[in-house]
Amino acid sequence: MKAPRLFLCLLIPATVIIASSCTNWLNDLTGGGSPNKPSTTSTTDTFNGTLAPNGSLVFTFSVATAGSVAVTLTAVSPPTTGPLGLGVGPSNLGNCTIASSTSGATAGASSQLSATENPGNYCVKISDSGSLMATSTVTVTVSHP
Repeated sequence: MKAPRLFLCLLIPATVIIASSCTNWLNDLTGGGSPNKPSTTSTTDTFNGTLAPNGSLVFTFSVATAGSVAVTLTAVSPPTTGPLGLGVGPSNLGNCTIASSTSGATAGASSQLSATENPGNYCVKISDSGSLMATSTVTVTVSHP
């Protein structure tokens, strides 16, 4: 009776190890065990336009998967004497509805505005409320999933 018990004591752990190894190998072969893992790939759109004193400018972009959207006013030329308005929100049939904004955007490398958005069409709006002395060229980048 001791031989069958010894056999079972060795057989059960060996079966668990083999099954675990096969599962790991199968996951590696098929690309992992989580087929619905969200993409971490980010897209950066760059927009350039002409902004008149006391005017506004709108650019549109699309978000493919839910995630963080970062908006950066990267350049204003000629430079402004103060901050500009920067906003982001949904775009529908040419209408831009600002959902998140700042009135203190100055050109730089760091994002001045971020929001979490679902898939869809969005817009970014740059506006001047008296800081521009002349019509200026502005550059805005939008990083999104």
